[in-house]
Amino acid sequence: MTSALDDGNRSGTARLWQLLRGPRFVDFPIRLLALILGLTVLIPGSFEIAEPRYMTLLICAYALIIISPFLPLATVFVSTGLSLVFVVAYPDLENMFPEALIFATAVLLSHRRWVGSAIGTAGLVIYLITCTELGAYDGGIEGFVDLGFGWLTYSLLGLAAGFVELRIQREIGRRERAAVEHQQAVDSLRARFTSDMHDTISNSLATEGAIIKALARGSQDLDANRQLAELSLVNAEASKRLRRLVAQLSDGDDRRPRVRLQAEAKALAAAIENGCAAGGVALTLNVGNLPRYASPVLGAHFTAIMRELATNVIRHALPETKSSLTVSVERDVTGERGDTEAAVLRFRTENEAAALLSHSPRSLSRRAHALGGTCTTGSDHQGRVVVEVTQPLRFNASADGDEVDAVCARDDFTSASPSTPPRETNAHRAQSTATSERT
Repeated sequence: MTSALDDGNRSGTARLWQLLRGPRFVDFPIRLLALILGLTVLIPGSFEIAEPRYMTLLICAYALIIISPFLPLATVFVSTGLSLVFVVAYPDLENMFPEALIFATAVLLSHRRWVGSAIGTAGLVIYLITCTELGAYDGGIEGFVDLGFGWLTYSLLGLAAGFVELRIQREIGRRERAAVEHQQAVDSLRARFTSDMHDTISNSLATEGAIIKALARGSQDLDANRQLAELSLVNAEASKRLRRLVAQLSDGDDRRPRVRLQAEAKALAAAIENGCAAGGVALTLNVGNLPRYASPVLGAHFTAIMRELATNVIRHALPETKSSLTVSVERDVTGERGDTEAAVLRFRTENEAAALLSHSPRSLSRRAHALGGTCTTGSDHQGRVVVEVTQPLRFNASADGDEVDAVCARDDFTSASPSTPPRETNAHRAQSTATSERT
C-alpha cells in the first residue's frame, strides 16, 4: 500500500514538473522569465496608490504575465480588454496590462503562431491609440516609443527562441532518421551475412557429414572408425551451433536464451547415436524424464558432458561390444521446512574396456567439481567400466515451474567455452590434494 502511494506521488510530481517545464526546450527559460517578471509586484513601491480596485487590477496584470507562457492567446485577449478598462479608470497611472500583452505576443512568436502574434500587436496599437485620445500615461509619441521598444525587444527574443527550438527539433529529427537508417543497414548486413554463412558453412558441414559416413562404410580399420565416429560428433555439434548462431543473428538478439533441456537431450542423443553408428561403435543412449528447460550455463555444459562421455566410450570401448550412456534426473526435497525442491542430474556410462580406469577423467572431473558435482569411476558386477557424473540442481521460479540451474558455478568456469574443460585454479587444486590426502 505504501509503495503504491509512493509511486502515485512520484508520478504526480513528474506530471506536475512536465506541465511546468513544457514540451519544448525553450519553454522552461521563458516560463522562468515570466515568473521573475510577475514576482516584481512584491518589490516595495509597485503600487502607486492604495485603492483596492487599483491594487486588484495591478495584481491581475502581473498574474497575466506569469500565465502568458501557458495560455498566450487567451492572455492577449484578456490583457487587451483589461488594459482599456484600466486606462479609462486610471489614465494617469502606469498600466501593466500592456506588459502582459507584449510578453504574450512574444510567446506566440516563439511558437511561430503568426496570426496570434498579429492580433496581439493590433491590440497593443489599439491601446496606444486609446491612450493618445484620452491623454493618458502611455499616450503620445513617448508612449509609442516606450511600448514599441518593449514590443520589439520581446518579439526579437521570442523569434530567436522559436528558431532555436526549430533548429533543435530538426537536429533531433535528423539524428533519429540517421539512427533508423543505420539500424536498417545493420539489419540488412546481418541478414546478408546470415544467409551467406548458412549457405556456405551449412553446405560444407553437410558435405563433410556425408563424406564421414561414406568413409566409415568402406573402412575396416578399428582406429580409423573410432576417429570417424569422433569426427561425426564434432560435425554434428558444429552444425547445431551454426543453426543456433544463425537463429540469434536472424532475431538480432545476442542474449543467450534458456535451453529446452528435454528437446536438446533427445536431439543430442540422436546425433551421438548416428555418429557412433557411422564409426561402427554400438553405443545406446537412454534419456530419462528431464526438466523442460535449463539455464544457458547448465544447458551448454550438459551438452559438453554428454559429448565428453560419448567420446571416452568411442575411444576406449572394446570393438564389437555394447555400451550405454544414461542421463536422468532424481528429484529430492531438501531444506529445514521441506519447501525447497532440488534434484541431482546423473550421467552414467557403461562399456567394456581393456583395463579398468585408475582415476576419473581429468576434464570431466574438473567440469563436474566446478558445477558442484562429482565424477567417479568403477566397475559393475560384469566387470564393465562405469563412469558416473552427478551434479546438484535447483529449480528456478518460472512460469511453468520446470526450469533448472546449476547450484554452484565458478566465474572462471561459466565464462569459459562450454566445449573446453575449465582451468583448475590453485584453490581448487589445493582442495583436491587435501581431499586425496584424507582419503
